[in-house]
Amino acid sequence: MQGLLSGFTNTEILTYNHSMLYLSERGGYMGKIRKYFEKINYHTLLKYFLSYFFLLSFLLLCFFIAFRKQLRTAYSTTRDNSIQEKLLLFQQSFNNDLDHVFNIHYNLSNNPNLKMLRYSPDSSWYSSLSISDMREFVSANPLVSDIIYIQNNGGNILACKNYVYQSKGEYYLSINQKTLKIPVGKYGHDNKNSIIYVKNRDLSLLLLFPNVASKKYELFYVMDSDEILTRFNNMLSEEISGVYLSDGENNMISAGNGTGRFPGEQRAVPAAGQINSFGLQKNDEGDEIIYTLPLHSNLYLTVYFSKDILLQYASKAFLTMYLVFAAAGCVGLVLILFGMKLTYSPLHRLSKKFIGTKKDNRGLVSQLDSAFSSALEEQKKLQEKIDKYHSIMKESVLDTIVNENGEEITSENMDRLFNGEPGSLMFVIKISAPEEGEGMASVTRSFQNFFLRAFPNNDSFCIRLEITAEYCSYLIYYGGQDQDKVNVLKFLLNDYYKDTGCRIALSNGSSSPLDIPDLYANAMQAGNGRDSCGMVFYDEMDTHNDSAYKYPYEELGSFASLLSQLKFGEARDSVTNFFRTLDQSDFPAFYSRSVLTEVLTTIITSMNQQNIRFSAYNNIYFEVLYYIRSFSYAEKSGDIQSHFILLLTLFEDELANLTIKSNELLDFINQSYTSSELSIAMMAEKFHVSIAYMSYLCKKYFNENFSEYLWNLRMAKAKELLRSTSKPIEEICLDVGYENVSSFRRKFKKELGVTPSQYRNGAVPEKEKGRT
Repeated sequence: MQGLLSGFTNTEILTYNHSMLYLSERGGYMGKIRKYFEKINYHTLLKYFLSYFFLLSFLLLCFFIAFRKQLRTAYSTTRDNSIQEKLLLFQQSFNNDLDHVFNIHYNLSNNPNLKMLRYSPDSSWYSSLSISDMREFVSANPLVSDIIYIQNNGGNILACKNYVYQSKGEYYLSINQKTLKIPVGKYGHDNKNSIIYVKNRDLSLLLLFPNVASKKYELFYVMDSDEILTRFNNMLSEEISGVYLSDGENNMISAGNGTGRFPGEQRAVPAAGQINSFGLQKNDEGDEIIYTLPLHSNLYLTVYFSKDILLQYASKAFLTMYLVFAAAGCVGLVLILFGMKLTYSPLHRLSKKFIGTKKDNRGLVSQLDSAFSSALEEQKKLQEKIDKYHSIMKESVLDTIVNENGEEITSENMDRLFNGEPGSLMFVIKISAPEEGEGMASVTRSFQNFFLRAFPNNDSFCIRLEITAEYCSYLIYYGGQDQDKVNVLKFLLNDYYKDTGCRIALSNGSSSPLDIPDLYANAMQAGNGRDSCGMVFYDEMDTHNDSAYKYPYEELGSFASLLSQLKFGEARDSVTNFFRTLDQSDFPAFYSRSVLTEVLTTIITSMNQQNIRFSAYNNIYFEVLYYIRSFSYAEKSGDIQSHFILLLTLFEDELANLTIKSNELLDFINQSYTSSELSIAMMAEKFHVSIAYMSYLCKKYFNENFSEYLWNLRMAKAKELLRSTSKPIEEICLDVGYENVSSFRRKFKKELGVTPSQYRNGAVPEKEKGRT
């Protein structure tokens, strides 16, 4: 331990020796601990620990001193700006309320009841009405507590709340049996709006004497000092120690310091002659900043701001933190002394397993570095083998059906097949050449061009699996957020069949790439089982041949149908039936995992079809997917089922008018048909769906293609304008969304059999002659 204590003073060493002697005298367990420490060579460890501890303590202290200084400057500057803004807002609010009082004064000066009272001073009726009007004005302004009206010729004295009387030519105001003389007649007729502070031993008031044009009466206002004090107290905080209101004669009118009005210990405010009457004045007094702001011609607001409040808290917090830091250092020292034996020795024994038993003159760190570098290199090679095997496994899924003349599958498309987004589906299509055609080479080119037109985005792709003289087959990956993908694809293939005459056989859809062999077999079965029909869909066939391994497609289809119909109660029952079937039968692990994945995919697909936000359920989705992929069915069946039910509940809660309805499409078309740029692509971009899905929606809602529906709408509008207005045909053409007038005339005549001019002149179209 002498090396450890070499940096200490003699007094500290003596204290340490006394401590060791005390422990030795106690004997027993503490003596054994001392002897145990003496056997352990911790000199280097303790040197580093204590040196770093003291260095860190010194740096922390220096940091706090610099931080405290900067904090004072930055905090004072920030609070200075904040207080100035607060004072200016207070000034604006106070002046706005004063302006309101002046508006009240103007209205009272012209009040018909007060005017009639001046002509009929003995009328109690007008006195009552005048007092009622004055009370309404008092309740309308928080700064005014009373309005006093004194009529010189008739001696009428009106007040809303307090008692005002005349004695020996002077006027007095009585509040709670305390009286105060009022300087009536001294102010109000000098073309000034004066605020006067009046006080005696018992009472003090702040009076506002607005300018009164006539000397026949006096009209002035008693300011509500409680309201002013409340506003002052609202400005108080720990750093704002006082708010004071004074007048031009240096009288303290009101003070807010959290203790009430007129505190016993009041600070001196700047004299009126030292104050800038046109703006905010700031005096830095060292530990305090004094702000003075004129509120009126003879009222001044003074605020005291203390700079050291925050520093006191910072110093206290630093002291507490430093004590905790020192205590933690002591505890850390003890833990290191006890922990080294528990950590270093096992680590040393463990390192021998990496390094081996052969002698090596290098240090332990160098030996461990070399051992871990070798292990990382081996791990890298192993990962390369795993990645290669993974790629081979992916390709093997398609090897059973991809013929030697099929297209090569890129790594990007392979990853999308196995890691597709929720809602994606895969299909296999068999295309047979028409009886009269150029052969399968032409068919493949036409189908690929057709697919690129139907799916211009990168959400979907197709891969040719094989090509023969009679037919070719394609794997179709349908991604994106489109709803009802099966019917959309059928709709598109129907158009392709009409355009080319190629016979089509489409398999059912699946989201799992493991089903691709089954999809291929189903497409072949659909293509071989047809007679003269040009379009055959596997899911619409009456009979299906059993495959070697059969997924519960019917149950999954029924489950998807329930979700599409938003029958959540029956969907929950269906989920329960899935688990009951898996519980009652001894299925292999991959079967259970595949079925559960299909159920999860069906739920997520339905949620995507309803445009439910993925962020609303992504945590649940990834968690249940982790359970399915990483645990056996027996281990997590209960958790997986509860997560499925939770997803359905969340689905039901989140679903609220998110689907694209027919009236939304109609409204958009009716608003945009006058634009020549309106197209199916424009609508798809507007509603954030694919062109194929938008075409499907138009066909579903309008029972005709989008272009046909748009032309019929424009035709109807054009016919209406031709018969009901005298606009030129060129202008009508633009009004219905056509820029090419000659094209419009040609289509109009082709549709109705008459030209637009003939239709305007009363000619009956060919289609309407029979009805006529």
